[in-house]
Amino acid sequence: MSQVLVSVVVPVYNGDQYLEKTVQSILVQDYENIELILVDDGSKDNSKAIITQLAMQDLRIKPFFNQNGGVANARNFGIAKAQGDFIAFCDQDDLWLPKKLSQQIPLFKNNSVGLVYCGAITDYILYQKQSKSGFKNKHKGKVFEQLVQLNMLTCCTAVVRKSYLQQVDGFDDDRALMGVDDWHLWLKLAMVCEFDFVADYLAVHVFHGDNYSLNDEKMHEAEVVCLNKIESIAATRNKSANWALIKQQLHIRYAKSYIFSGFYNLAGDTFIRAHRTQKNTPFLLKGWFIKVVPNFVWNILQKTKRNFFTR
Repeated sequence: MSQVLVSVVVPVYNGDQYLEKTVQSILVQDYENIELILVDDGSKDNSKAIITQLAMQDLRIKPFFNQNGGVANARNFGIAKAQGDFIAFCDQDDLWLPKKLSQQIPLFKNNSVGLVYCGAITDYILYQKQSKSGFKNKHKGKVFEQLVQLNMLTCCTAVVRKSYLQQVDGFDDDRALMGVDDWHLWLKLAMVCEFDFVADYLAVHVFHGDNYSLNDEKMHEAEVVCLNKIESIAATRNKSANWALIKQQLHIRYAKSYIFSGFYNLAGDTFIRAHRTQKNTPFLLKGWFIKVVPNFVWNILQKTKRNFFTR
């Protein structure tokens, strides 16, 4: 198993600030049998030149240059070009630690396992802060029921058996899924194979000011689209779930996030939306209460609460 080829797919779009560091973190793996597929997705910066230069320095790097089609489209292109039986994913600004693949690949000895993930350190560049989430909510085996509640893995941590990727037709490149196209794929995979994970932090997920996933409202709508699509797919595979409750819980999670960010009217609308998804009068009343109370009152309450907890 240690000698199998792993194809690492990295989509690139205007990534000249980050790409070299990312590529270096992949190439210094203590697992050496890799190919690194860099798919430029129509970048307008200096990414193409950097990719060309990097490919000249290491024969494991396979460069490709496409017109812009979106990140999911670029990943699918990379999967199609991959020679390995296992596909690993990393974004252009994320990083791997040296033992990542050597700790993940052995778990594929279990033929029912189609995806192996690991923990990731979250690096908030703007705030010069790193955090490590625990492993309490990480699951293995048949994980669909847990995964549909909340995405438990970051794209840069995943290694997938290529045969299962082909079975579920890879990523859905609908741009309405942008930001959660990986979650959508994991959910499709969870219907057909088991997951496993390494309880160690083997990657770094980097957040910049321009990371798409920092925009809560866009992510909220993308997650709704994801669940609607998965609900349709699940019906064809005899997978059932309380979809109304799952979507309601999604709305509540974002409503709380909007309150924290000071978007009180949006939070109120989202509580009302949660009620409309599955009737819940307290959510309806809470939504209207948040909308009726002036924003300056909520700002005062928020400031008081935060000052109290930081004492």
